[in-house]
Amino acid sequence: MDTMDMAAFSGDEMDAARDLIAGGHLAVITSAPSGELRSSKLSWPRDVAESIGECAVVPISCLDNTEFRRYPLAAGPKESIRFLCAAADPLPPDPFPYESAQLRRHYRAFRELWLNPPTQGPEIRLYTGSAGSSHVVAFYLQLGERLAQLHSKNVLHGDAHIGNWGVIGERVVVGDNHAAFLSCPPSPAQCATDIYPLLPALDPRKWRDFRLGYVSTWQAGQRVIDQIQLGDRTGWAMAFRTARYAECLDLIVDQLQTETDGAMRVLLMANLALAASCAGRHEDAKRFHAETVELARTHVPYAVKSVGSTVDGVLHIRRGDRAGAMAAYRDVVPDPEHLVAQLSKKNAQIPIVNL
Repeated sequence: MDTMDMAAFSGDEMDAARDLIAGGHLAVITSAPSGELRSSKLSWPRDVAESIGECAVVPISCLDNTEFRRYPLAAGPKESIRFLCAAADPLPPDPFPYESAQLRRHYRAFRELWLNPPTQGPEIRLYTGSAGSSHVVAFYLQLGERLAQLHSKNVLHGDAHIGNWGVIGERVVVGDNHAAFLSCPPSPAQCATDIYPLLPALDPRKWRDFRLGYVSTWQAGQRVIDQIQLGDRTGWAMAFRTARYAECLDLIVDQLQTETDGAMRVLLMANLALAASCAGRHEDAKRFHAETVELARTHVPYAVKSVGSTVDGVLHIRRGDRAGAMAAYRDVVPDPEHLVAQLSKKNAQIPIVNL
């Protein structure tokens, strides 16, 4: 196989290979990652594929019909590697092409977990150990902490549903380990996909506890939570929260280029209007707001009034029009005067629109 036109990366450059492959290109992994010797040989090629994420891999020797060698390893989009394997004679042996886990893009089916915040404190459970001793455990808070610890150490659990966790003493522990050991930090999408099996077992209170434990343990985990709650694949939400509005605009536009889900496009356009207004681009904000309302009529008609009025109120506030903001909020919030007063304060945090 001719690999001259394929970019080459060492086993310790998986994150760079990930970026290239995400753009639809093929890459060659020339050597094992330095950490491969620390994990079982049975984890190959899984750990390599998962280190890159959203890809497939196959040893070049399987395509050239030469003596089997693990490296160099061809990696690329799944369809591209399947095509290479289908063209090989003979076909590569199982398990090739080896494909990484499919990443999830949207979590809106679970939106009631975060759109209805609980008022109760952390959920506490009483556990009785084998020796008869009892322990009070904030189970879901600790569950978030444990999974954050794994992700921060470049480990994906692999099967994190609620039945695969246990309690020993006062600590929540992994009960069944299908871990993948990555040679670079996992992407927010990989971490969010790793959390997904837990979601069916949660309610708003348990999700709140989990989220608190996760983000307080791993600050970078906020990008993961944004991926789940906001569908944020580019980091625009963090840019918005930190008042980097010009950057936020660019990141939302980047996601809109490939976003096909109608409801998600409404959410993105609503926040694009807010970011434009906060950046002082008021005419652009008005145009984005009008586009948001039109999109909402098609894709989320139940939310036209709430989304349209919420964004319209902020746009009036940013232009210094308190009366216009009051009129926009009057039919959608119980105390519009209080909300306008809060959002009119200097350095007020403008809330991100969610659906």
